[in-house]
Amino acid sequence: MKKYLAILMMMLVSTATFAEEGDKWVGVNLNYGINNKFKNFGVGGKFQYEIKQNLRLEAAANYFFKRTVSEDFGDYGASQWDVNVNAQYLIHIADKMNVYPIIGPSIMTYKVGDNVVGTGYHTRFGVNIGAGWEYQVNDEIKLNFDFKYQYLKDIDRPVFAIGACYKL
Repeated sequence: MKKYLAILMMMLVSTATFAEEGDKWVGVNLNYGINNKFKNFGVGGKFQYEIKQNLRLEAAANYFFKRTVSEDFGDYGASQWDVNVNAQYLIHIADKMNVYPIIGPSIMTYKVGDNVVGTGYHTRFGVNIGAGWEYQVNDEIKLNFDFKYQYLKDIDRPVFAIGACYKL
């Protein structure tokens, strides 16, 4: 577990080291993740930093609420948290509106009790690939919708997110 926390801290610190110039945003997300074994809602926070014009990094942490899973996992629940560091390339499509591809590493830890992978915590490393849309309401607030697919061992799944950010 200590090595997972060390990797997580390195991911977050590597994002923060870029945060010397450029636009910085902090925000929240409401998430919905879908897997063939379970579906669950989540909440999260994020920090965005534009390292170059139209190129930004986003560090995000999300918690997905416990949900009873399918018979493959028995009558147990699953809760998860994940940490992501994604690169996004902003493409301006209209005044105050951008679309962007999403790609980056992900770490997910989930807790289940079952006969397949065993009771307890399981950590998976993977990658996110997706796209997003954002609308800048004013100079300090923007809204977004993201879709990403998390490629993780045993738990690949699409995640939908709606959110809002405040400019620092």
